[in-house]
Amino acid sequence: MANKILLELKKALEEEREALLKGAIESVLKTASYKVRLLEKAREEGLSEEDRELLKEVLRLNERNKALIEAGLSFVEEAFGLLRQAMNPEVVYGKESSREARLIFREA
Repeated sequence: MANKILLELKKALEEEREALLKGAIESVLKTASYKVRLLEKAREEGLSEEDRELLKEVLRLNERNKALIEAGLSFVEEAFGLLRQAMNPEVVYGKESSREARLIFREA
């Protein structure tokens, strides 16, 4: 029976990936709670030796989705940092600036 649950979990992970790629946050959140319920059911039933290969596939898909989430968070953090700098020009150009002047074009 755990095999059926793992297949459902695999399907949920594939749906989660599609939602992540589309930026459908509500779908990602719904899928997350569904995954938790499936994991609880699988834990209650226990895994057999036959389930091990499918479990490895599920873990691989979960790691792939984790990498997508981390990449998205990294992008958001970087974009937020750039916006914060743009909103506070004194930090970029004033006394607190840690940047050194750079030569962009020699022929200006």
